[in-house]
Amino acid sequence: MKRAGFIFFLLKGGVLFGQSDTVISKVGTDSIIRIVERDDRIAQILDSTFLAYYFESDRQLKESLFNDKQIDTAVLADSVIVRRLDLLSEASPIEFTPHKYTIAFARLYAEKKKQLTARMLGASTLYFPVFEEALNRHGLPLELKFLPVIESALNAKARSHMGASGLWQFMPGTAKGRGLKITSYIDERSDLYKATDAACQYLKDAYEIYQDWHLAIASYNAGAGNVNKAIRRSNGKTNFWEIRSYLPRETQSYVPSFLGCAYAMSYYKEHNIIPVEPKMKFFELDTLYVNARINIDVLGQYVQISAEDLNFYNPSYTKGIIPKTAESRVLVLPRMSIGIFEKNKDSIYANSKRQSPYNNNNKDRQLTFHVVKDGEYLGLIAKKHQCSVSDLKKWNYLKTDRLRTGQKLRVYEIAGNNKAKGTTTKNITTNGSDKEYSYYTIKKGDTLWEIAQRYEGVSMEDLKDANSQWNFHNLKTGTKIKIPR
Repeated sequence: MKRAGFIFFLLKGGVLFGQSDTVISKVGTDSIIRIVERDDRIAQILDSTFLAYYFESDRQLKESLFNDKQIDTAVLADSVIVRRLDLLSEASPIEFTPHKYTIAFARLYAEKKKQLTARMLGASTLYFPVFEEALNRHGLPLELKFLPVIESALNAKARSHMGASGLWQFMPGTAKGRGLKITSYIDERSDLYKATDAACQYLKDAYEIYQDWHLAIASYNAGAGNVNKAIRRSNGKTNFWEIRSYLPRETQSYVPSFLGCAYAMSYYKEHNIIPVEPKMKFFELDTLYVNARINIDVLGQYVQISAEDLNFYNPSYTKGIIPKTAESRVLVLPRMSIGIFEKNKDSIYANSKRQSPYNNNNKDRQLTFHVVKDGEYLGLIAKKHQCSVSDLKKWNYLKTDRLRTGQKLRVYEIAGNNKAKGTTTKNITTNGSDKEYSYYTIKKGDTLWEIAQRYEGVSMEDLKDANSQWNFHNLKTGTKIKIPR
């Protein structure tokens, strides 16, 4: 079953939460918030979620003038937050319990982490319309739309160290059990529509079992087995706040975080939080079905949209390829680009046909290195070396089109064609046996994702491939692993 949500997979719930279950005074709330703030690990997770990293680096959200320091508002009394939580309860089948930890998380999102909440509010304009439509279709409370906020920070490509992925953070086994496809080219856990439908079905089933939304939400995080064990250990109690201490540590914080996040995103105006607008609104995007292989790089050249943006709109295609399958596949494009695609789709299909990475063209190539000069971009470099942009990205483990001046790129150039300036030649076979690596020594607390982020163009999958002899779920401190260059 699905494990801890994205934001909470490193939280130490036992540090945050004690045993008292009463609504506390303002002094008590401040004390809890100080505990949260003292835990640097928690602050780090909230500040460096995939949302912040992904959107800032890929510029999917517009530059924001928002700054916490620019807004000097008086701290609200707990009684105001309690009254607002009561109003949310009146408007929803989910009870927004004014528990002390609910209030603490409400303050964390609404007062301490305004910039993060501002970014998530901006991203919500892309995803909430789809969430709300699916929840309504399944007869579920619309407030469940806030669940993927704490799961993935609304990043469709978010991936936890346990292997959960997508907006709703499904584990591979759970995803396949819910009918989501995972292949070399497709990961439907990142498909907005299919993953949302699968999550709705799970939540619907969980509520039918527990008849309590807090327990259904807790089971989404910890699995039904852990919730059932907590009920048994509490002598049959079925109230989340009464069984909370028997739940896994991260799940103890999961429900109050959900409630606190929902509060902050519902009352953001009252807290002077300004949403960071996305580049593209939901109504500006549209979908169409395709029945042939499409290379995202090729598509981008025809519709004049960067591969980076196209991959953002279509996160379920993990390798920048929409493969030809028995069923038609969904392609998401800006509405204004649909006509351009339809006009040029035959050419796009023709130029996207599969080619073996070790075809005759590559057999006669030898490894060179190209040093990026100011003003150069992938298309220009590919033209110089008579290769494709996708080849350059594959050879250099590049996930985006961005380059920096002075960056060294691997180029497998046609033998005898060393005319391009800024390159040096080194004969290395392409069968992988002489592949070059640097090395990294595992430190205490390291996660696979954190290590990959330290090296440009290196993904978690690249690390796993290069170190297939190691079990990354149980790496010991001091282990030396290979880093693909």
